[in-house]
Amino acid sequence: MTKHTLAAALIACSLVSCGTSSRVVRRQAQPDVAITPADVHSSLATAEVEAPKSKRKVVELSPLEQQLRSILADSLLETSQVGIHAVDLTSGQILLSHGARQRLRPASSEKVVTAIAALDRLGPAYLLQTQLLTTAAVSGSVLQGDIYIKGVMDPLLSTADVRSLASQLRSAGITRINGRLVSDASFKDSDELGWGWCWDDENPTLTPLLCGGKPGLASQLMAALKANGIAVARGQSVGTAPSGARALATVARPLTAVLQPMLKESDNLCAEAVFYQLGRTRKLAAAVIDDVIARAYAAFPSPAGSAAVASTIADGSGLSLYNYQTPETFTRLLSYAASRPDAILTPLLQALPIASVDGTLKKRMAGTAAEANVRAKTGSVSAVSTLVGYTTQRSTGHLIAFAIMNQGVRTMAEGRSFQDRLCAALSE
Repeated sequence: MTKHTLAAALIACSLVSCGTSSRVVRRQAQPDVAITPADVHSSLATAEVEAPKSKRKVVELSPLEQQLRSILADSLLETSQVGIHAVDLTSGQILLSHGARQRLRPASSEKVVTAIAALDRLGPAYLLQTQLLTTAAVSGSVLQGDIYIKGVMDPLLSTADVRSLASQLRSAGITRINGRLVSDASFKDSDELGWGWCWDDENPTLTPLLCGGKPGLASQLMAALKANGIAVARGQSVGTAPSGARALATVARPLTAVLQPMLKESDNLCAEAVFYQLGRTRKLAAAVIDDVIARAYAAFPSPAGSAAVASTIADGSGLSLYNYQTPETFTRLLSYAASRPDAILTPLLQALPIASVDGTLKKRMAGTAAEANVRAKTGSVSAVSTLVGYTTQRSTGHLIAFAIMNQGVRTMAEGRSFQDRLCAALSE
């Protein structure tokens, strides 16, 4: 990301989103300087008031506005629905607003919501820590009691990590555990599937005791302990580590490492793992995200009022049929992220797929102004195709936030082609 683009991001606090008109709003070009929220309130409120027909002036459309109007005339919109919101975060201008407050299914673009909420509340330095805990004393080489394996739903925990836990015990001089190996799954509730997940999807199992992305951490650890010459006298059990238990071994995973496959490759398990870092139950995690959305709306008050209540948070990945977002909510969150470049924007941009470069956008937008420019999250479920993220307008250097939510499409290709055309126009 260039210095100029970062500077543009820092001006994102000027964003105010209002109206859901399908028309392209024409405004005068503004200087590339910081604009106060009050300035934007005034300009947008004035622009949204239509003059009487007798006094309307014919305004020549810019090339961008002509392109946007042409795209909205696509025959795809005769047979399907779309919600779009595109905002210039540098100037505060709404570039395109079409069905921006409609409640639509986000599919995997929901992962953007989860990521922004996690970076906001937990911070990029947050660690997912899988630990071996105990309250027992060590006598010589013998642990005189139980040892607890407490998982935190680390989706990237590998057999090598489990061997590291066992090796740390052996390095501490322990060769025998006189008690049990106790599996502690208290990190989250007992739900193993998400609310509103389809039975025929390839759904991940939502357990905190993961190894290699699947249940079975305790059995993997038992094998690793044996391989390290550590005997467990009383076998395995299930329970909760006592308050005040101390850590004998730890494997820590940065949140930013989990965001990479979550966003680049749209990994559902990684998204659910991040979701449950925000709360031990679905309702608690969803409440945290709702609060972050409300904060994003409050940061940039709009004369048109708030529509934050339009969101429904069913899970962290977008697998659920019950997730609903609006295009405006997405751009509000993207603007809020841009106003916090170190904590949210930079790690978010590093994890989002890049058009024609990597992730789920690797084969899209080549040979257009969007190539290697658009950084956005895709979303695909039956009849739904979405794209949410940022681009840099090459002609101005301005940072653009956008959300495109196609619903009812016959094929994913239809929605993606529409999105790619729009992204190319916004990037020129």
